[in-house]
Amino acid sequence: MKTTTTSSLMLAWLVMLLWQVPALAGGIDLLEKNVSLSLQNAEIKTALLQIEKLADVRFIYSPKVIQAERKISLEAKNERLSEVLNKLLLPMGISYTAKGNQIILSPPLINLDFVPELLDNPIKGKVTNSAGEGMPGVSIVIKGTSKGTTTDTEGNFTINADKGQTLVFSFIGYKTQEVVIGEDTNLSVVLEDASLQLSEIAIVGSRSNIARTDVERPAPIDVLNFKDLQNTGQIEVGQMLQFTSPSFNSAKYGINGVANYADPATLRGLSPDQVLVLIEGKRRHQFSALNLNITVGKGTVVTDMNTIPALALDRIEILRDGAAAQYGSDAIAGIVNVGLNRSVNKGKIMSQFGITTKGDGATYTAGVNYGFRLGKDKSYLNLTLHYQHADGTDRSDPFNGNIYSTNREIERATRAARGVWPVEGEFRVSEYGSNQTTAYQGFANFGYPINNKWSVYAFGGYSLKQIKAFGFFRNAIPTNANSNTDIWPDGYTPILPGKTLDYSGVVGIRRQVFGEWNFDFSTGYGYNSLDLEAKNTANPSMGADSPRDFYVGKSAFGQSTTEVNLSKNFVGLLGTKTFNIAMGSQFRIDRFQLVRGDENSYKVGPLARTRGKLPGSSGRPGIAPEDETNTTRSNIGIYVDVESDITDRFLLAGALRYENYSDFGSNLSGKIATRYKLTESFSVRGSINRGFRAPSLQQIFNSVTTSTVQAGEIRQTKQLRSDEPRLRQLGISEPKAETSWNYNLGVTTNIKDKLLVTLDAYQIDIQDRIIVTENLVVNNIPALRNLFPGFQEVAFFTNQIDTRTQGIDLVTTYKHAFNERKSFNASVALTLNRTQVSRIKPTPAQLQEGSPRPVVLLDTISISLIETSQPREKVLVSLGYQWHKLNATVRFNYFGPVTAWEKPANLPHRSQTFSGKTLTDVVLSYNFTNKLTVSVGGNNIFDVYPDRVFTNYASYFNGQTPFTRNANQFGFNGAFYYINALFNF
Repeated sequence: MKTTTTSSLMLAWLVMLLWQVPALAGGIDLLEKNVSLSLQNAEIKTALLQIEKLADVRFIYSPKVIQAERKISLEAKNERLSEVLNKLLLPMGISYTAKGNQIILSPPLINLDFVPELLDNPIKGKVTNSAGEGMPGVSIVIKGTSKGTTTDTEGNFTINADKGQTLVFSFIGYKTQEVVIGEDTNLSVVLEDASLQLSEIAIVGSRSNIARTDVERPAPIDVLNFKDLQNTGQIEVGQMLQFTSPSFNSAKYGINGVANYADPATLRGLSPDQVLVLIEGKRRHQFSALNLNITVGKGTVVTDMNTIPALALDRIEILRDGAAAQYGSDAIAGIVNVGLNRSVNKGKIMSQFGITTKGDGATYTAGVNYGFRLGKDKSYLNLTLHYQHADGTDRSDPFNGNIYSTNREIERATRAARGVWPVEGEFRVSEYGSNQTTAYQGFANFGYPINNKWSVYAFGGYSLKQIKAFGFFRNAIPTNANSNTDIWPDGYTPILPGKTLDYSGVVGIRRQVFGEWNFDFSTGYGYNSLDLEAKNTANPSMGADSPRDFYVGKSAFGQSTTEVNLSKNFVGLLGTKTFNIAMGSQFRIDRFQLVRGDENSYKVGPLARTRGKLPGSSGRPGIAPEDETNTTRSNIGIYVDVESDITDRFLLAGALRYENYSDFGSNLSGKIATRYKLTESFSVRGSINRGFRAPSLQQIFNSVTTSTVQAGEIRQTKQLRSDEPRLRQLGISEPKAETSWNYNLGVTTNIKDKLLVTLDAYQIDIQDRIIVTENLVVNNIPALRNLFPGFQEVAFFTNQIDTRTQGIDLVTTYKHAFNERKSFNASVALTLNRTQVSRIKPTPAQLQEGSPRPVVLLDTISISLIETSQPREKVLVSLGYQWHKLNATVRFNYFGPVTAWEKPANLPHRSQTFSGKTLTDVVLSYNFTNKLTVSVGGNNIFDVYPDRVFTNYASYFNGQTPFTRNANQFGFNGAFYYINALFNF
């Protein structure tokens, strides 16, 4: 045992002071800041956390080495930071060094390992990152002992240790590394990025500034970083999430109305509009157009995730719990929060090419990202540009219907005479698959600290997508209401181009006010529009006078959001460890527009009356003048949010939010959540919350005549505005907000940061769920016939049903590093859930009056879209292995069965269940240099397809749609192979 003398202690003190002088000179401005705080019997680490917030500094230290759990009391009133640190640290024997906005804490002076001349066996060295930069503040501990040190400002260290002992090097965000001491007493240690770290710091779902990992939160959160997303081989964010998050569902559609232009995306089997999307914690605007086709999300408005380029992302957090009390309307199923890239002085160039095994769907993607530092620490300007082109795919079957006549002999003779369609042999009349898409996108993320108290931030993006969709084939049988033999004597297939424009911007300021309150003020605007055309088609009612191309019209949605947030963490309040209070207000204005198409797109031509021909551009009738709208509404919300570590083990959180809308009234939401650590590695958690979703402006004011396909027949339907006064005469009220009760109970365990398991059970009860009714045949219902003469069918929105969703989410992850060049990771994530309609309200007496049969507002088909059109089971299994520069990943993705229903003419409802299927993905990546990585991969390498629609079903549509359009499983493009190059600079 070493004997410590008074002279050696004085020498140690002198050496440490001399060592500090140069660094103190560099950090003199920092140490001149004035701070005030009052602490009684608090731990050192608590005091450091308070000072970090007050002085905008970051302490770098090892809690074990400086013994940060020791208790102190401290009073300081408007004193310089250097004086406060001297009061706090010197009596505890802790030295500090200031560099930039960082303060590095050194071990207690009694540990003479900092003075090489006094050590028996000094081990020296330097710790760097993968770029060769010295890393200050790295914790170094002799394994099995309490002895340790930290690196200096250049990453150098000295420690007294014996041969055979093991040094443990650790730093936040990097892999912990162990080095056994041998003959060499001068070590070079390189710490690698913690890509194998299991727990991720999560931000969404909490307004506290206390850093907590995803498993420490009281509600389940998936944290997906850029590498996780890119490794899927998908090119759009929605599909990346489809194959990385078990509770997230999104699939591509063809021949399916608005779903052609924005993919419906859901959480926990609920509707697309019951998910709230945030960017950097700020509300994201929705898509402009309403989905009225018979598919997942019928009657809802989506948020288009694919307007955000993947290179702009740092990560995505998915909160699988209701959060309307914290963030407002729509967050019934959960929240998707997009975290943007803030990297500086480095960039990425990414390019990918892929194609299906059928030879179609060729996809080319190119993007660049770079971050600039703007002269100050913590400043950044990160820019992304993205280009994407994807050819369409076609998975239609050979056409087995009639072109010219229902009489077989006339059909064959006309085909032979016309010479357009073969008499014998296979041919196709339309395209059914993923739509051709070209996208131009950009995104920016900016932050700048004006001084030590003020900072400004901004972010925003632009997206222009051009999409080519198709409609169903219109035959040339003269009696068909959609045929126009004057200009299309051999039939025609409408082509439906769409252009979606999307842009947004948010600017805000942050600072500390009233002493220690964190203040955040921001304002932003988001806009989306969809311009639609119809080409290669006709207005059947105009006959020979019909043009072939039409401008159908435009839908547009804009959202302006201004909010202010205040928060403060009261350390030690009422005997708690932490007590964070947040409060704030948000003011929002929404605007919805429908702009008319050209006159011929909605015109009622003479043949409508004389020959029963349908008016408007076939495939996509235009927006008529009477359907135009330009409507706004506003709402204001206020909230209070509390989160407290009652003890080191017990976390309790709660929130209340009041919102008032200018059109339908107010709502009060609340939430309470908790987490209790039974041990350091095992916790239980749970939450109860009351949420709501306001009816969207699109659901209230949309009024468009649309062309839909039901059981093989093309019909025109009038979707009525919700403020239509004639609906009041039928006993139909304007839609009010949906309300929900969400219950979650779960357990988490993290064993030595190698094995992580989370298991959560949940139940979501939704009352007054907003649905669009069936297409009600006017002539069959006397009450409608009297009020809506001249209409074939009408539909409208109403709060008609209650639903209950129950499920279980399981996430298991294992990661192990054999050494710095070899590692293995495995994960299993699954969701099991079921949604059922628990109550259907009776049809109002005024609407039922005079009808001998019950007037059904929601029939079997619409109920199935809610209950069985999404997989109730989804399992994602991933296995990865890194060997030197080679990374290999294999994924197995199981999508459970789905069921779709149809109602053929003059037949009862019938259904078809499509069995569950497993898709297998493989990707190999090789790091040719530390800058260039090339990946080759295959998605769905065994070319698995969903079950085919029965050929005798109307929804087969004579071979045009051999895979169901009325359920969302996993798409139907088959195997896809790609090569990807990522260059870091």
